[in-house]
Amino acid sequence: LPFSFRVQFADIAARGGFDLIVGNPPWVRLHRIGPAARADLAARFRSWREAAWLDGARAARAGRGFASQVDLAALFVERAVQVARPGAAISLLVPAKLWLSLSAGGVRRVLADSCRLIAFEDWSDSPALFDAVVYPSMVVATRADPHDGSPVPAVRRFVHRGADAFEWDAPPGTLPLDASPGAPWLLLPPGARDGFDVLMARGTPLARSVFGRPVLGVKTGCNDAFIVPPVGGRAVRARAVRTGDGDGRVERELLRPVLRGEDVRPWTGAPGGDAIVWTHGPGGAPLDRLPPLAAEHFARWRAQLARRTDASRARRHWMLFRTDAADASRARVVWSDISRVPRAAVLAPGDPTVPLNSCYVAFAPSVDDAHALTALLNSEPVAAWLCALAEPARGGYRRFLGWTIARLPLPADWTRAVALLAPVGRDATRAAPDPRALADTVAAAYGVDLRHLAPLITWCLR
Repeated sequence: LPFSFRVQFADIAARGGFDLIVGNPPWVRLHRIGPAARADLAARFRSWREAAWLDGARAARAGRGFASQVDLAALFVERAVQVARPGAAISLLVPAKLWLSLSAGGVRRVLADSCRLIAFEDWSDSPALFDAVVYPSMVVATRADPHDGSPVPAVRRFVHRGADAFEWDAPPGTLPLDASPGAPWLLLPPGARDGFDVLMARGTPLARSVFGRPVLGVKTGCNDAFIVPPVGGRAVRARAVRTGDGDGRVERELLRPVLRGEDVRPWTGAPGGDAIVWTHGPGGAPLDRLPPLAAEHFARWRAQLARRTDASRARRHWMLFRTDAADASRARVVWSDISRVPRAAVLAPGDPTVPLNSCYVAFAPSVDDAHALTALLNSEPVAAWLCALAEPARGGYRRFLGWTIARLPLPADWTRAVALLAPVGRDATRAAPDPRALADTVAAAYGVDLRHLAPLITWCLR
């Protein structure tokens, strides 16, 4: 039924709003809400209209479409602000991703513009509080009062890790990643935040470096049709191999090794043995015609392939999507999208391996550049920096998405950094380096003393 606070609580509205709002709003992605309701919500809520943190979205080649990933909890936060009187207290239990995700820039702007933040409490790394895979947090704020001229108070921060709880106060200005509207909020204690800022001040974001923006791995939309299990290794000389469904065969010359995110190992790629039926030509476009066995195979899958999300833009029913990551003409750095710490490896020019969309890829101008970036990503200082920014995932894992890595500051003197780090990366393909020695080399590449980064490393990795 239609509901209006101004009608149902006319007396409260006349006094300027509620004095106290507490709650645990529903945590629901907006893509599960019907089109008519979406139009109404978009008209009424800034946290949807301005959902994307635009600086981060540009770094990931994304845009306002990220609004479709907004959680309904963000709209409840905004509604709480709307119906609170100036000076009123608001305390809500909400997903921790609202403070870090690319799609929650809108709600962060609403709170920053309309409220005084009092406290944040994060339970992402604590024992489960709910019978569901969720990462809870609590925000406490007061609605801004234009007549209140008192100094802005420090924000109290609480972080729960296992059975331990940490607490500290810090100025509100130390919460956002940077000054851009809707930037992520970081729950880092002062020493760790100092180390985070030192690295950020000593480098250039990867998206604006010689590497450019990372790209997501290849998307099939139907792995059962494209992914073929191991067929006996290089010794097999058969003209064709049996497909995963067991009812058909495809020409061997169409197969390329495939790399999933869970198969990525530090320093060297480790494909799990499966192959992908590569239905595209050297320029990346889908083949106009498939060889006979593959044509017969994909004819059996045509109905399922037509139901893929991206099928409307498929020139051929055997088309793959986001094929840029499979370009083997340049050195590639590949990492898993979800892991406890970044796991990065080098794919040399000419390596036919195809990273799937559980991987991200950065293209390097040279093999030495690739080894240098891989050394950074596999080091403790950079892993700590990225873990501070990455969204939480199940079981203590983090999401190292394209926009997250795109923000990574590379050492300002990149030529010097390559000279220091590329030999480490090359040698690590034979034997992994000592973590402390690697951390020292990385600190030297940034021109900082490793002791200045120790609090960040301890907080994020220990």
